[in-house]
Amino acid sequence: MFAMRRIIAAILAVAFSMSCFAQKLRPSDVPQEVRLGLENTYSDYKLKGWYFETGQYVAEIDIDNQIGRVFLTATGNWQFTIFDVQQQELPTLVANYFLNNYPGYRIKKSEYVEDFSGDNYYRLIIAMKGVGQTEYEMIFDPRGKLTKTNAPDPDFVKKDYIARLNPEAIEYRQKKMAERASLDGSGLEIRTGEDGDVKKNSKSKDVDIEAPEALDVPVIPDEVTKSFKKKFPRLEVNQWKEEDGNYRAYYENRGRDMEMLFAPDGMVMTTTTAVEKERYPRLIIKDLSSRYPEVKFPSAITKFQKVDYDLKYRKTVTDRKLDTYYYIEFTQKIKGKKDKKTVKLTYDKSFKYQGLAGSTDEYQEEE
Repeated sequence: MFAMRRIIAAILAVAFSMSCFAQKLRPSDVPQEVRLGLENTYSDYKLKGWYFETGQYVAEIDIDNQIGRVFLTATGNWQFTIFDVQQQELPTLVANYFLNNYPGYRIKKSEYVEDFSGDNYYRLIIAMKGVGQTEYEMIFDPRGKLTKTNAPDPDFVKKDYIARLNPEAIEYRQKKMAERASLDGSGLEIRTGEDGDVKKNSKSKDVDIEAPEALDVPVIPDEVTKSFKKKFPRLEVNQWKEEDGNYRAYYENRGRDMEMLFAPDGMVMTTTTAVEKERYPRLIIKDLSSRYPEVKFPSAITKFQKVDYDLKYRKTVTDRKLDTYYYIEFTQKIKGKKDKKTVKLTYDKSFKYQGLAGSTDEYQEEE
């Protein structure tokens, strides 16, 4: 059985690498044994077409709007089937493993493979973001456990990601370590040659430069990151910020800019959604125009957000009533100057003006 699996693995590798050379066939070109083999393997499907590649017959089928490619031998024996899987449809464990361990990478291809031996699995092809980057393969069992990969070690990937985000930190660390080594009397001398390479004198010692920690990047509690991943297992946080002991995540969801504010224990406090220009409430725009007639609305608006308090968080706040509100920023010219000032204000959920906004997004509905 082990030998057979190795053979199947080899067939799969060839199929994946040579699929672009598939030859399309007419139904009459497909032997009856192959057609019967497909019918014996799958009962409820829509046939999209037949192909011949890598010495095998391939049937492209549609099962419940999922496209699969069924590989069969010339005698009709089923070998395996490859289903394309959208990234948002991957099992939570698979998506979480990738998001947590490979920052700066992207999934180029995700598939589910059904094998005649019963060893079904998910297959990801990942690569660092950018053009012409090396591709790596990751294999997960149906439960989402990683079983095989040739991708770089996750710890190295995360350290490298931080270092690339903070290149100035590398130079700073190199300088400090060089100074420290010089004080020890090692004769270490670091200088930059004309080609930009770092050079040492003959008496210098090798210095192991570790990947530096990110500069000005807040340390986010595990409870907070786990809370975000639980809500959005397939989304990635673009930026974290610490605000008065709480933590704000900036991310995108379905093409919209979003923010989520967490308490240190992981409780969601607010969810902030960017309001699209064509969805600005007319009552708010009308009120703004009457208050600031010299300003052109809505073009002067630079930020328009809807802030919703989480229901669970609202129940913990007993000394005031919290409710949905709108946060708006717009620019206004200063008389006699070329500069512009930014005005920040809020409206309640019924589009009633509440006043100028404070430094935080804590909003208390007027009784």
